[in-house]
Amino acid sequence: MAVNKVPTEAELAAAPLLQGWVLESPSNSRPWLYGWFFGHPEIDDGDHGHTSPVLQMDTGSPAHWATTENRLYRLGVSYPPAEREIRYWSQKLRRRRLMPLGEAPGGGDDVEEMIAFIREEKPFREQKLERMVNAYRDELAMLKK
Repeated sequence: MAVNKVPTEAELAAAPLLQGWVLESPSNSRPWLYGWFFGHPEIDDGDHGHTSPVLQMDTGSPAHWATTENRLYRLGVSYPPAEREIRYWSQKLRRRRLMPLGEAPGGGDDVEEMIAFIREEKPFREQKLERMVNAYRDELAMLKK
């Protein structure tokens, strides 16, 4: 796919989906997208990782697609930072226990359930979890304004 070209509906329909994505700009390289992959020919559904460097991205709000060095992606939802962190840890712990990953990153759409699961698993100090939970609650409050 050529850069500076808007993908067709057919190209988008065939592209893998990146859920819970965030654009990261490492200091020593071009930006890439982190998120959970679905429908990728080489990555298992629900795996978390990053793309190759981004060449072009939809300028809409929200963005619906991005072209990287290796392929075109459809962009799903983009979670706020604290919610992303909670989903990341929930999924990581689910994988450790060989539990199904679920269709949504973190195991579902109930973030409160993910928080309870992380609390039961105790992967780190309670203080760290409380900081994540408080940041998540602040995000929710900001979104409601």
